[in-house]
Amino acid sequence: MLARLGTRFDPCRDRHVAPGEATVRRVLSSIDGDDLDTAISAWITATTTAGSPSERTPTAIAVDGKSLRGTFARTGGAGVHLLSALTHQDAIVLAQQNVARGTSEITWMQPLLDGIDLTGVVVTADALHTTRGLARYLTHRDAHYVFTVKENQHRLHARLQALPWPHAT
Repeated sequence: MLARLGTRFDPCRDRHVAPGEATVRRVLSSIDGDDLDTAISAWITATTTAGSPSERTPTAIAVDGKSLRGTFARTGGAGVHLLSALTHQDAIVLAQQNVARGTSEITWMQPLLDGIDLTGVVVTADALHTTRGLARYLTHRDAHYVFTVKENQHRLHARLQALPWPHAT
């Protein structure tokens, strides 16, 4: 495996050797994190899906944001918050976006989904993303959506509550 990765061959040991910790740290610190994340997500998607294009296309994508454990300073500073899009059926991360400090997930939802083919896909998201703008964006991308509606969306919540749900098919 080390030979395939192009590591240095040590003639004294008669084998390829892994780079040292300092080399790995130096290389990783010079790489753009978003580019690396995009490349890894594309590789995972390509290597974990097989069959025809219709079998590889996800039928549903969940979008959710999470703060990474251990990234918040003990003094209350901002930590790393990621917004991710992953498949419902096998939890493959299709895209991931760092939510910049001082912004919200809403700002990063469309850029996150821009690189994914959403034709015919159902996108699910929590109540934070229940907005007309996102609904229009998904519709223009030929996608479907399922959003959570809570009481913070007063008018929409009231209109949905007024529907005859017990008689729905």
